[in-house]
Amino acid sequence: MKKLIVIAIIVASFVTLSFSFYYMLTIYQSDLGITSAAEPMANEHAQRIVIISQEQGSFMMNEIQKGAREAAEEHQIKIDFWGVYRSNLEGLIKQIDIAIASKASGIIVEGVDHPDFDLMVKKATEKGIPVITINSDAPNSLRKSYIGSDHYQEGIIMGEYIATQLKGKGVVGVIKNLSSPSTDELRLKGLNEVFSKYGGIKLVFATDDEEMSQPKMQANDILNHYPDVSAFIGLSTDSGESIVQAAHSRSRAKNYPIFIFDDSPQTVMLIKNGQIQAGLSQHYEEMGIMSVNLMKRWLDATQLPLENSYFTPISVVTSSGEEEKALENHSK
Repeated sequence: MKKLIVIAIIVASFVTLSFSFYYMLTIYQSDLGITSAAEPMANEHAQRIVIISQEQGSFMMNEIQKGAREAAEEHQIKIDFWGVYRSNLEGLIKQIDIAIASKASGIIVEGVDHPDFDLMVKKATEKGIPVITINSDAPNSLRKSYIGSDHYQEGIIMGEYIATQLKGKGVVGVIKNLSSPSTDELRLKGLNEVFSKYGGIKLVFATDDEEMSQPKMQANDILNHYPDVSAFIGLSTDSGESIVQAAHSRSRAKNYPIFIFDDSPQTVMLIKNGQIQAGLSQHYEEMGIMSVNLMKRWLDATQLPLENSYFTPISVVTSSGEEEKALENHSK
């Protein structure tokens, strides 16, 4: 009996010593950053990218997320999608601040050309977190690169198409996107450059009032002040239906050609129905793929520095279902 007790004590002591040795070895390996091949350490140091949107839930952002998710899976990195549901600078900046606090590896965000946004990008940069802007830029910030459409070239391409369709003459009402003034300015710059070649085309705008934020209100205001308006251009995405409603409510007999810088399913349906003349495809999914690929290159230090901008294709979409004119990828 005593012999069995002694054996049990010896076995118990051996097991205890074995576990102690194992835990000591584990702690030692952890301190050195070594992980076991059989039992890999939790991915606490895995790369994690946060994509932050000004228009969470929109067609544009859903397409960007689709492309980004595809690229993230290919690179086996974690990706989170955050954002605000209405363009809101304060909310967007708060989201970036949270991403910084959560120690994201990199941040991809819709840029806002505003000093407060620039300061937040600077904060991220000082923390060693690279920021890439997507779809809309903040050129004065410390962002590493911009991925998206060249909005100035959008204006050029759409302007040439509109001038051809209107045969070089007409009063064209412009519906602005008050939440993205910098994008509008670039598109208008392109449009004006083209229309300056045609003395017969005149651009008109709604009353400069914050209350005129809705596309339908702007369209009605233009119709009130410019009864000779002959066409509309919607600079803001998803403004097509509102412009169609405003134009139709005024005159069912008069057909106003409407051109939109958008290719959401809703806009494409209106184009197919003949209610909108043409839209603009910006290839959002490709933006998502490219942004994650470039962020990965930065994080892995395989491409430093990045180019200042990487532009995705631009295409005019018509009822024929064909993209009539495209601008291929380029960087500058």
